[in-house]
Amino acid sequence: MPGWRYGGGQAKGACLVLPDIYGPSPFYHAVTARLAEQGFDAVMIDYFFREGPIAEMTRPAAFERRSTMDEPRCLSDIGAVLDQHPARQPGNKIGVIGFCLSGTYAYDLTAVRSDLATVTFYGFPEGPGGPVAARAPSPIEIASRFQGPILSFWGDQDNIPMELVERFGAEAARHRVDYRYQVYPGAGHGFLQGLVEERDDSASARDAWKQTVAFLDGALTPARRDEG
Repeated sequence: MPGWRYGGGQAKGACLVLPDIYGPSPFYHAVTARLAEQGFDAVMIDYFFREGPIAEMTRPAAFERRSTMDEPRCLSDIGAVLDQHPARQPGNKIGVIGFCLSGTYAYDLTAVRSDLATVTFYGFPEGPGGPVAARAPSPIEIASRFQGPILSFWGDQDNIPMELVERFGAEAARHRVDYRYQVYPGAGHGFLQGLVEERDDSASARDAWKQTVAFLDGALTPARRDEG
């Protein structure tokens, strides 16, 4: 599996960045580099390596490639990367940051692993829909097995219904998951792009990023909180 490491040897902890359905675009390289700038040892991967490169950077081509994916096998592949992360420290959590499709996969991973601190941007609580060779569980159906901490973000102009986002949050709360989320008014799907270009939702992107860094800093470095 292709991977790109930023910030090797950093002290704040290990992070894994999972790109969206289009794969490791320049934006996700920028996100991973920003994590390194904040002191994390961050790796980004191309979890579509078994399906091959995308035919073109269009929505139809992206969904066509995904239609060939074995999602349970993909989750196993991602799990293997987590186990082999070069900055992994026994007893410490690993940060996972997922976007859109991979936000959905990040939720699925929390149902089977207790060593994650998970951040998702505009993940699909019921899965993204569309054909797929073998489907992973729908996050909302397995919320009872989630193991936090989990921090999630959406914008209220997303094509994901906000009623579903709220129902998902209520389901996590019902099972006492360490889960919190925020919905930004006026922000749409993919709003974190506002980190690297000035847009109407850039203020939301900057706030979500600030929260993400603080969340990971607290979750991945427990020893530092106990010092002094």
